[in-house]
Amino acid sequence: MLLVNGISFSQNNTSTNLDLIDRLIDESLNPLNDKLLALGKNNFYRLGAGANNPLENYLQSSIKRKLAGYKILSPETSDTLGFVIVFRNPFIETKYKRIYTDKILGTKKVEREVLVAYDIDLINKNNSTTIYNQHFNKRIKDSFDLDKLSLIEDRQYLFSYSELPEENNLNRILYPAILITASAAAIILFFII
Repeated sequence: MLLVNGISFSQNNTSTNLDLIDRLIDESLNPLNDKLLALGKNNFYRLGAGANNPLENYLQSSIKRKLAGYKILSPETSDTLGFVIVFRNPFIETKYKRIYTDKILGTKKVEREVLVAYDIDLINKNNSTTIYNQHFNKRIKDSFDLDKLSLIEDRQYLFSYSELPEENNLNRILYPAILITASAAAIILFFII
C-alpha cells in the first residue's frame, strides 16, 4: 500500500501591493531602457540625487534592479560621468477604495488602486542638455479577498498599505440579516415538516 502525503492549496494569484508597484515601475522604465540601449551599455550612468526617504530609496533600488545590465553608479560617485539619471516628484500611493461582497453572501473583497507617478530625466553631463524626459503617471485597479489583507501589505513601506474604508450598510446589516432569516426559516421548516 502506497500512501502519498501532500499539501493542497488554492493558487489564487493575488498580487501584493509591492508587486503592483514594481510592475508599474518596471513598465515606466521601459522607454528609459530603450534610450540607454541606444546610448550604449559601455557608458557610465549616475543616479542624480541621494535617496532622502524610503520612497526615493525604493525607487532608486528599483531603477538599479531594472537597469542592472548598465553601469549605474550611486549618487555619491564622481560628477564627471557622461550621463545622469534624475527622477523628480516621486509619488507612490496605495488606496483601498471600498469593501464589497462578491456575489450574494460571498467573499468580502477590497477594491484597491495603486498609483505610481514621477518625472525622469536623462542628462548629458558634458553639455548639460536633457536628452530624454518622461512624465510617468499610471494606476492599477483590482481587488483582493479581505481575509488576505495581511499577505497583501508590506508594513515596511508607508506607500504599500492604506486604511480600510468602512463597509457600506448593505454589507454590514442587510446580508447578515438575510443569512439569519434564511437560517431561521430553514430550521422552522425542518421541525414543521
